This record gives sequence, C-alpha cells and structure tokens, in this order.
Amino acid sequence: MRKIRLVIVETSIEKVPKELHKHPAIEKDAKRRKRSPNKILLYLPVHYTALASKGIPFEKRGRPDILHRLLLTILDHPLNKMNLLELYFHTINDEIFWVNPETRPPIHFYGFEGLMIQLLEKGRVPPAGETILMEKIDKTIEEVLKEDDRKVYALEKRGKDLSKIEIKNIYGNTVIIGGFQKGDYREDIKALIDYRISLTQHTLKATTAACMALTILYQHALP
Repeated sequence: MRKIRLVIVETSIEKVPKELHKHPAIEKDAKRRKRSPNKILLYLPVHYTALASKGIPFEKRGRPDILHRLLLTILDHPLNKMNLLELYFHTINDEIFWVNPETRPPIHFYGFEGLMIQLLEKGRVPPAGETILMEKIDKTIEEVLKEDDRKVYALEKRGKDLSKIEIKNIYGNTVIIGGFQKGDYREDIKALIDYRISLTQHTLKATTAACMALTILYQHALP
C-alpha cells in the first residue's frame, strides 16, 4: 500500500520578531526563562499584549502549540507506526520541513520549543550526525503537495463526508490539515486542493480531526 503524504499547513513556527524584543511581555518571558528574546517562539497566550501593541494581526500567529500537539498525535498513531505516512509541516513564512517517522517530540512544550528554535536556525535536528529527525527542504508548498501528480485532499468542515469517498484513492496522495487556530486555508493553498473532506459537522480541534481521519485510514489499511 502506498504511503499517504500528510502536510500540516500554515503553522505558526516563528521566533519573536525583532520589533517586539523590547516589549515588557517579551522581556519578562525571556527573563523568567533565562533566554534571549531571539531564542523563544512567538506564543500568543503569553505574548498577546506585545502583538496587540504593534497592531500585528494574529489570526494565524503565535500558536506553535498546535503543531506540537499534532506531531505528538500523528507520530504516535498506528498508521505512522505501520510506515504508511510521509509527514511534513509548512509554516506561515513558507518554510517546509520533513519529519522522520521515528521522531519522538518532547512532551513538554518548552522542550519542543527548543527543538523548533534549533530547526529554524540550523535547518535540521540534530544539527549534525547521520540520523535526521527533522529537516528543512528546498521546495515550494505546491511542489510538496502536488509532487508526482498527487491529488490533494483537505480536511475541512464544509467538505464531503469522508465515509462517502473511496478511501483507497487517498493512499499515494496528499492530505492537508490546517495548523492554525481559526480561519481558512490561504488562497494559494486552496487553489491546490482537489477534494475537500469532512469528518463531522462540528468544529474540531486540529488534533481531534487528525486523529479521527488517521484512524479511519488505518482501519482501511488493516488486512
């Protein structure tokens, strides 16, 4: 059975912008954690006032915890352990990273943050050695989603019920899930979507949606 390429799109993995380094909320957070402001990720629950003070829109910014929870869920799922997933994540800054299926992210958020800072700075984790757990790749989002003429299936509330789709056709193609807290996919990403699939009429957290979709696909893969 061919692997599913799973791409988490528009994740907010970014360092605190330089223009916010001197804001009291950033300085306080950095001092408390004994880090430079350049060594922490922008995190909306803690840095909200800093973003608001500059009038910076934050609909899709400052939630690296969403990617953290998604990686914990996806990498621990039986479908991944059956070696049936190719996992990537894409950031709002259009960086794309490959994730080794053997990766086991730190459970604690701040441990995960350290991993992401290293990845942003060095382009890979670990920065040296033969075993690569995560690595930046030099491709556009279109190249990753559509490589080898793949079809793109997007998880979204307004899509077609997954139970009414030929699940076998998803294998060998691409599935995307949003790594943001609210809103819709970016227009250029929406233009790449071939099929929109829905799991329920309820609004779900990204981790819940990912777990439900992977479980349905896993059940189809069982002998």
